[in-house]
Amino acid sequence: MAVDPLGAGLAALATVGLAGQSIAVRQAAKERSITDLVAVVFVVNLLVLLPATAVLSYPDFGLTPRAVAAFAVAGLLGSLLARAALFVGIHRLGASRAEPLKSTFPLVAVGSAVLVLGEPLTPLLVVGVGLLVAGAAAVSGDARASVATASGADIAFPLAAALLLGIDPVFTKVGFAEGTPPLVGVTVRVLAAAGGFAGYLLWRRLRGRGYRPARPTRAALLAGVANTVYLSAYLAALSRVSVSLVAPVLGASPLLVLLGSLVLTPDDEQVTPRLGAAVAVLVAGVVLVLQA
Repeated sequence: MAVDPLGAGLAALATVGLAGQSIAVRQAAKERSITDLVAVVFVVNLLVLLPATAVLSYPDFGLTPRAVAAFAVAGLLGSLLARAALFVGIHRLGASRAEPLKSTFPLVAVGSAVLVLGEPLTPLLVVGVGLLVAGAAAVSGDARASVATASGADIAFPLAAALLLGIDPVFTKVGFAEGTPPLVGVTVRVLAAAGGFAGYLLWRRLRGRGYRPARPTRAALLAGVANTVYLSAYLAALSRVSVSLVAPVLGASPLLVLLGSLVLTPDDEQVTPRLGAAVAVLVAGVVLVLQA
């Protein structure tokens, strides 16, 4: 069956955006707090998505109460909690280690499919899961050995992001089943996530820990732009081609982060041959799991 070139191109663009976000967050976290970074990303998301949705989707936004609820939950899980956990992981471990650990999210999806949906275990799936586990273990071991301050708690942050991102697509699928266009869906999820973040800031203020936003840095703005590109291109790709094509392409993001770290931030990222081999094994596992 012929592959839609535009769909494949959008998947590749989403992968570049995802990798670019991780590298930009690593740089931005040197000068700003994680709270500042999350706030800047949300502002950039909304400045781009709200007018685009209003212009391109008006007057029929294709929303139902079920779709709104589904995309809102997906936003809280993926665009708020997973994003915050990943940013903390990148700050503590570096992009070249946090991104591969986050990319183990297919393990959650596979577990749900087998245990909840009753999907069969195929030999290809078993091999893919084995590679994922081996690659994640190797990346974790490399992080402990190469990053002087790395601890189990630090490694837990990108793994938590993987868990949340593994659950997120279940709700996204429900929203798309209602006939909602991708652009509207991503806007609803970002609005819900931004609302959750605003609630967190209000909670901090009530506890006497008010938040005063700092001036965004160039790296923080780049992270916001990269995240917006990733979200928009990812959902647009899913509307044109299958998940079995899009997800393996996204699985290449750790390799792009590794290469980008070598070229752009060689002094900040301790990229070792062992890490490169571990990332290659992990990416192979992602591809096998999502093609099984």
